[in-house]
Amino acid sequence: MHKVLPMFFFKSSKYFKETFKSSEYPFELMVKGLYEVFAEDFKKFPPGVSWFGDVTEALKVLKHAGMLEVKWRMPSEPQGKPEKEYHVSYTHLSASIYSPLKDLNTILEIVSMPDDEFDEIVEKIIAEIDAGRKSVPYISKSLGLDPLYIRSVAKRSLKLTLKGQLVELAKDEEL
Repeated sequence: MHKVLPMFFFKSSKYFKETFKSSEYPFELMVKGLYEVFAEDFKKFPPGVSWFGDVTEALKVLKHAGMLEVKWRMPSEPQGKPEKEYHVSYTHLSASIYSPLKDLNTILEIVSMPDDEFDEIVEKIIAEIDAGRKSVPYISKSLGLDPLYIRSVAKRSLKLTLKGQLVELAKDEEL
């Protein structure tokens, strides 16, 4: 596994598991390879066409985590079409963390939570959003959960987006 990316980030995501399950490559090898392909420089990478198999969902997860930068490159010929290029946003991590152990425990609980249990909580939050209640304090009070818990779930989920104190449904972005 790559030194920069924590293994729990990938193992906690059912999208990585489902995407790579159908391939003949081992899970860790695919994640490491995908990361290293984009770590050097911007590269063209048409989603779904690679030696790894279909990695569209994996690219979505990396982009959602803020680890993948996508930009358009204009062709050198005037008749050519613009193409997307991908690059890993971060290659090094330096952290100095000062956090209460209770908060750290809450975050680690969300990260290591089984997918089925996590999906239940996400569905409860989505039900609150559909009812018009989008603020983190209101959702946490309504569900009887800590606000940090709600924020952590929203950060992990690809279905939710956190904007300040509001939790919103994520828009399906094109890669």
